[in-house]
Amino acid sequence: MKKIFLLFIVLFAFTSINYAQEYEIKLKINGVRDTVAYLGHHFGAQKYVVDTAKIDHNGNVVFVGNKKLYRGIYIVVLPSRAMTYFEIILGNDGYKFSIETDTADFVAKMKIKGSNENVVFNEYQKKMSEMGKTITKLNKEYEIANQNKADVSEIRQKMVDWQNERETYIQKLINDHPKYFFSTVLKSMIDIKIPDAPKDEKGEIIDPAFGYHYNKAHFWDNMNFSEVGMLRTPIYESKLDYFISKMIPPLPDSLIVDCNKIIRKAYDEGDSLMFQYTCSHIFNMFDTSRIMGYDAVMVSIAEEWYLSGKATWVDTAFLKKAAERVEKITPTKIGNIAYNLVRMQSFDDKYYTLHDIKADYMVVIFYEPSCGHCKKEIPLLISAYNDTLKAMGVKVFAMYNQYDKPEWVEFIEKNSMNIDGWYNVWDGPRPHTNYRNYYDIYSTPTLFLLDKDKKIIAKRISVENIKEFLLQHELRLEYEKGLKK
Repeated sequence: MKKIFLLFIVLFAFTSINYAQEYEIKLKINGVRDTVAYLGHHFGAQKYVVDTAKIDHNGNVVFVGNKKLYRGIYIVVLPSRAMTYFEIILGNDGYKFSIETDTADFVAKMKIKGSNENVVFNEYQKKMSEMGKTITKLNKEYEIANQNKADVSEIRQKMVDWQNERETYIQKLINDHPKYFFSTVLKSMIDIKIPDAPKDEKGEIIDPAFGYHYNKAHFWDNMNFSEVGMLRTPIYESKLDYFISKMIPPLPDSLIVDCNKIIRKAYDEGDSLMFQYTCSHIFNMFDTSRIMGYDAVMVSIAEEWYLSGKATWVDTAFLKKAAERVEKITPTKIGNIAYNLVRMQSFDDKYYTLHDIKADYMVVIFYEPSCGHCKKEIPLLISAYNDTLKAMGVKVFAMYNQYDKPEWVEFIEKNSMNIDGWYNVWDGPRPHTNYRNYYDIYSTPTLFLLDKDKKIIAKRISVENIKEFLLQHELRLEYEKGLKK
């Protein structure tokens, strides 16, 4: 028995386009009466309502309407029974059928008339329920037998047999019903078969990561991007999120390449809504990410798909906002040379230019004395600088971002910031650098970490993470140097 805790009104962008045919779904649900039922559908991890109908005294309910619906995996929800629900298919054999079932076991008690695709779907659910009990039992046996090699080997073989049986069953359903929407759904769930890794003349595997590379290259082979009904299943979003989080190295450069490839696939092969969903989902994923450097992925998607005019569904207000964010983020992307802050005046009326200061590493921090977080972070940075960072070749370019010089000087003196290798500067008394735009300063403190060439290697990093980051950065440089030899 499945439960749903939240139902949402479906977004206009995904409902305003008509598709398929009118529907009339007659249900008799034994165990409920004199209440209401919802007809909804999956949409990735969420579920949305499309219709509501009354259940009479005998458990009869009819969903009927002139609104045309998409193919997909739909749900009948019973709010009177703690939002429990069961699933049906709206596929390729019509949207006018009847079902009788029972709250004691929706799937096992289900009887269907007028939709053979739902008969097949129900048989699949029953089979998966039965097989689920088997694998659960085998998993428990495996936990108990893990000290006995003979028993472990036997159970592992049973697990292999179980997997083979499942795959054979699913493939037979697909072969027997090639025109069903449900067959498209089933095919998308089939794992890629990875061949044996190529070997050299000595019989040794050429590429130890062959399996990973093959699986990644063929991950989407079984997904039909032209089938918009896949959006109304829990499968497509799940696979999309898995691919991005598990199959792509978590590096901005890798994510930019592979995320754009997925969107390109949906653009070239997919229905327009598949493209819209794929592009929007990935864009939002990186637009809201707090992981350092991932904003570069958002910028790439914005430039390639939104600002290029391909994302025809967005309005001018969104495009204007996206263009502004791209303009602000681009100068501070990881790997870019930091904007040169020229002739910055110190508290004792000397002048410094950021790129002229020689240092293995440079911390550039923007702060204001009245900021509560700055009052904590600046002393922490001073302590870290004196304890370890200075010895690691770090210098600090500390930029006061207000225009009250007495306040600034008082803060410097109070926190003993006038130390060797630490440059206290501001953009006053006559502002000239427009640094807020070039460094995307919308809050303080904001910290950037530059290498000897003034390339940005980290940003918005906390003070306590600087030392560890630099240690890992130097290890990575050594590793890359070794690869080039």
